[in-house]
Amino acid sequence: MKKALSVIGCIATLLVAAIARPASPAAVAAAPLSQTETTGSLHTSGSAVIRVQPDRATIRFGVQTFAQTPRASQAENVAIVKRVLDALADQGIASQDIGTDHFTVRPEYDYRAKGDRALVGYWSDNSVVVNLRDVSRLSDVLVAALEAGATSVDDLTFSTTRLRELRDQAREMAVKAALEKAEALASAASVTPGRVTDIRENSWSYYYGSGSRNLASSMAQNVMQEIAPASAPSIEDSEFSLGQIIVQAQVEVSVELR
Repeated sequence: MKKALSVIGCIATLLVAAIARPASPAAVAAAPLSQTETTGSLHTSGSAVIRVQPDRATIRFGVQTFAQTPRASQAENVAIVKRVLDALADQGIASQDIGTDHFTVRPEYDYRAKGDRALVGYWSDNSVVVNLRDVSRLSDVLVAALEAGATSVDDLTFSTTRLRELRDQAREMAVKAALEKAEALASAASVTPGRVTDIRENSWSYYYGSGSRNLASSMAQNVMQEIAPASAPSIEDSEFSLGQIIVQAQVEVSVELR
């Protein structure tokens, strides 16, 4: 009788141990994937372009004079520069927006036969740089400086004071475009896009005049938006076309698939 009870007890112990033992790795691997587990990843890209009219202009005027001596050449140059600065001030341009950043005096020679040369005189070159905060007055400022004695317009560049704001907006638009593309691709493949795992970004800006707008428009992109400045300058009566500032952002996005 005691022997029979001992055998029954051993069998019961073995059954309890079998029930308590966790499933084997093979059994776990055979279980189906849950809806939240990933099945792969999707890599896509998006881009955005924003166009705005410039609201700032930087002008570089040149003043060049020639005289027999460096002193005379320099004195004449300084006198003309002063007239130019006064003319710009009369146009309402603040002193902090006007400056000179380049000045040289160089000899001029008359080269003769057999390598001989004769000193003819001296050139003095000066540059006056203007930061124009009201681009609608560009024509008036150019005319005033040239009439005051400036001998050339050496450089004219346009910019926008909203560059950081526009870059942030372009990035946001590019990310939205990339995610919309990811959803469309995932839907076509009968899978569900999950969380974003990686974002890589590149953005830049540049100026295009009227002759180059078609080139800018033909660039590959998913989103394009044109925005006018808060107070767009009126140039209807001006002979200048301001062109556009192009702000572009591109992103690459990786998302999980479920």
